[in-house]
Amino acid sequence: MSLILKSRGTGRRGRRRPGWLVLTALAAAALAIGPGMAAPDLASAGPEAAEGSHGRPVHARDWPLSNGDLTNTRNVTRTPINSHNVKNLKVKWRLPLEGTPTFAGIMASNPVVVGDTVYLINLNSDVYAVDKETGKVRWKRVFNSPSVGPNGVAYARGLLFGTTFTGAFALDPATGRTVWSRELIAAGQGGIDVAPQVYEDTVVVSTVPNTFGKYVPGAMGTIFALDTATGNPRWSFNTVKDGDLWGHPEINSGGGTWFAPALDEHGRLFVSIANPAPLPGTPEYPNGSSRPGPNLYTNCLLALDSRTGKLLWYQQAAPHDLRDYDLQEPPIVTTTKVRGVPTEVVVTAGKMGKVFAYRADDGTPLWTLPVGTHLNDEGPLPDTPVTVLPGIIGGIETPMALSRGRLFVPWVDNPSKLGATGGLELPDNAAGRGGLTAADVATGKVLWQRDLPQMALGAATVANDVVFTSTFDGQVYAFDTATGSTLWTARTPAGIISFPAVSGNLLLVGAGAPGLSTSHSFELVAYSL
Repeated sequence: MSLILKSRGTGRRGRRRPGWLVLTALAAAALAIGPGMAAPDLASAGPEAAEGSHGRPVHARDWPLSNGDLTNTRNVTRTPINSHNVKNLKVKWRLPLEGTPTFAGIMASNPVVVGDTVYLINLNSDVYAVDKETGKVRWKRVFNSPSVGPNGVAYARGLLFGTTFTGAFALDPATGRTVWSRELIAAGQGGIDVAPQVYEDTVVVSTVPNTFGKYVPGAMGTIFALDTATGNPRWSFNTVKDGDLWGHPEINSGGGTWFAPALDEHGRLFVSIANPAPLPGTPEYPNGSSRPGPNLYTNCLLALDSRTGKLLWYQQAAPHDLRDYDLQEPPIVTTTKVRGVPTEVVVTAGKMGKVFAYRADDGTPLWTLPVGTHLNDEGPLPDTPVTVLPGIIGGIETPMALSRGRLFVPWVDNPSKLGATGGLELPDNAAGRGGLTAADVATGKVLWQRDLPQMALGAATVANDVVFTSTFDGQVYAFDTATGSTLWTARTPAGIISFPAVSGNLLLVGAGAPGLSTSHSFELVAYSL
């Protein structure tokens, strides 16, 4: 989620996200430092169950995929870390993240862990293999392909998968040697900033219609399914319905994904889709009037057949979006009781600051939960800009987690000013606030909530009865999953817009963003019991 590039400003076709805070984070910090397939049943398991997801065993304490498992739960149970001993976490090693702050020094994704190796990628698309015990770099593969993030890597079928800004690749995880690479989008026509998702012999990635903070007129986000062994295309899905860009391809663009989709045991692939553009409008076409109608399939949850890419159903969370309210969160698949009957459900969320739950089989809505502050967040915008919450860096920006029927939702309050034709102003990230909300996944009822003094941009990750999150100012928090009480905190040397992984007795936190200070030491920090 690069708080650095996507949230940057915007003008007529500017994009938004923290990533995505990258341009904004760098915009803010730059002021100081410079700019029927039978899938494995993983619905209730943590990352350690991912061994079935790629047809070969993976060590029990691994975190091989961007959100741990194919159902995106971000939940680990095979770890000694718990509410009683989490206070004993200490720094085991620190890995400096080298390079310029704008790209090579920024980490906006989730590290993955396989056996005794940690793999990570920066916003220059450079990949590292790191010794899990010592933090020493084993190899580094330089792509020099700047991305706004969040990007990420994934391990499956004996290969390490990742993306550059224009394509996808597979590496030999032992050496970093390129096994295959495939260009998916022409330079200047959009980009790729998503972590790959891998199931069976297929790797899925997506393009977005945006290049470093600006939308490309006529560009449409496309989901690609590639063969894991060769990179050859299996199928693709255009996330703009009928591909007509709602009548004005010379102005409009939209779609694509930020985060990895989820897969259920019935072979359904659940994908959350980003927003349309221009946002909010132009002088000639105020309030998005160049793109009348709901602008399908933007801001939708899609259910696709994972073998063919055929659309099974969709639900739209924010029709005709004017406020950059992507439905971008990685969906989470689980089973819970609906009216007393065990039912598979899929949960997702987005920058509109709401969580949505649907039946997985047909998309029937079950509940909606707003989090954070909401102000002027619906309907047309006035000519004179007004304060809007959630703002362009706001709502639910980073992945949720699920454990034992509890959903953990990190959120951001950071106001923006918006008007009918534009007038978007960069938010003051120093004034941003956030929180973590725990909700019952069956009903959406809030169980507890913790307000945080800065933007919660570090996702949620669960280890047994502990939920971790982090904030843009470099603070890491551990809360009790049942009560929300604070169990442990730590201060990192830089801002955090990446997401933690847990493997064995290790907590890995990427402090690789400009944050709010003028002095930065970008690092991947390993905490251990």
